[in-house]
Amino acid sequence: VYNNGLIKRGEILLDFDIFKNWEKEVSAMNKNKVGARYQYPDSFILFLLRLKIMFQIDYRTLQGIENKLIVFIPQAKKSANYSTLQRRLKKLKLNLEIYQEEQIQQEIAGDASGLKTSNRGEYRMSKYRNGVKKRYVKLHIAVNIKTRQVVSNIITGDEVSDNTQLKKLIKEAERSGKVVKGLFDSGYDSKENYWFLKERNILGGIKPRATLRGERLTEEITNVKREIQRSKKSKKIIELEKRLLRLKEMKEYQSNEKKWKSKYGYGLRWRSEGRYSVFKRLFGENVFSKGMGSIKNEVQLKVNLMNQFTSFLIKAYKTNNIDTG
Repeated sequence: VYNNGLIKRGEILLDFDIFKNWEKEVSAMNKNKVGARYQYPDSFILFLLRLKIMFQIDYRTLQGIENKLIVFIPQAKKSANYSTLQRRLKKLKLNLEIYQEEQIQQEIAGDASGLKTSNRGEYRMSKYRNGVKKRYVKLHIAVNIKTRQVVSNIITGDEVSDNTQLKKLIKEAERSGKVVKGLFDSGYDSKENYWFLKERNILGGIKPRATLRGERLTEEITNVKREIQRSKKSKKIIELEKRLLRLKEMKEYQSNEKKWKSKYGYGLRWRSEGRYSVFKRLFGENVFSKGMGSIKNEVQLKVNLMNQFTSFLIKAYKTNNIDTG
């Protein structure tokens, strides 16, 4: 079953049927366009970029492969040169592609991981911030625990904190079905995130950081409760209730970690970590693009490919009644 899934990958990478609407696609792209006209549809550019990504080859080598492949693509009058491919990558308008049946409800696991923007010691990203060159970009993802599809992803610079991205991940994930449970590590621990999950009726398994322990934690909970009772300002009360919610979660976790993990099914958070493992096995830990716009499209294309490949395997396992865990 697994081998058949790998074979299917190859079939998708060399699927020439996607060029049937070449002329119509190019015509639509050139409508009201100012300046030089497009010669190649996005489907052709994506076809070539997928090959580059999967086989981790440089643009010039890709052009050489393209020179041979266009013999089988009569719509292409000539091959696109490597600089055209670089420019077109940045201009692509890519969205997350999800390959799963419609979900009424879904449970997700979220995580973030860095992707290097350097290769062989040379920085590929030229943008500076505070006089320091960025060393990596972050890929934040939310994974459907059941289907293993990435249902939400965000690409940011390395200066962006994980906990600022939880709301965005949840909102995007809910385009694919109501999120009823979310599992996140301590990087997402903040009173704002606990409150956000509560407001949306999401069972939120965010692993709390141990900023307070023992008697100090108990005393702080008592103090916050007292302040809530004394306060007459609604805004202040809400902020105090947010803090109290996080403190109670911390108390519950510290009182019985095993019970806390069982309550949320926290052991399934490995599904998001597992996606990163698959991602880096398929595509490596580096990005080859230079600007942030191109990097975002490169990473999005990789995530879309991973989702597609995963769907082949899950479907094959179901067909053969194999439990995927």
